Amino acid sequence: MDSKRWLLALCFFSASGKSAHFYTCKTFGSGVIKAFRGSPFYVRSNCPFTFARFTHNRVECDITMRRGQNGLLNLLEIIINKVKTVVQNGTILVEKKSISLPYDHTYQHIFQYGIYTRLRSSLLPLSVTWQTAAGGGLVSVWVRALLNSWTHKHKSGQVDLCSTFQQQGSTLCCPQLVARSICSFSHNLFHTN
Repeated sequence: MDSKRWLLALCFFSASGKSAHFYTCKTFGSGVIKAFRGSPFYVRSNCPFTFARFTHNRVECDITMRRGQNGLLNLLEIIINKVKTVVQNGTILVEKKSISLPYDHTYQHIFQYGIYTRLRSSLLPLSVTWQTAAGGGLVSVWVRALLNSWTHKHKSGQVDLCSTFQQQGSTLCCPQLVARSICSFSHNLFHTN
């Protein structure tokens, strides 16, 4: 989304009376996750996990990741409006086809951003940025999105790590994700306060 569209989206949300803000969710190192809101926490797992999931103007976004045994992310899957982008082993695939940068598509733009690579959606006020290590693993990933109370909704039973849940003033990290995971987590789910 070019700067004019970002500004238009921001003006639309401001004029609609709904509270909207850009939030960033990050993961880095061998499992540190900083949610859109709340304190950083640590999850050690080599299972696929849902990093972020939301719907905006009937456009669904689903971002899934998996860490390798070395702790680096070895899979990043971004699905926006049913268009699947996969980052794996230093290669970027869009709809199962390898692409080169910069890549411009009707729904998304992927380009070098200094030492990082960035995907910017044309449909959503969203960008996904990642840093690739020498061996092809991902060192860090962050998602920046314009969120408000009606854009970051979960379908029944769906949970993502970029969301945090409030309970009696303390932030909890998705216990449902660990309990319902098909693959086993190593029970290393810690807040880093």
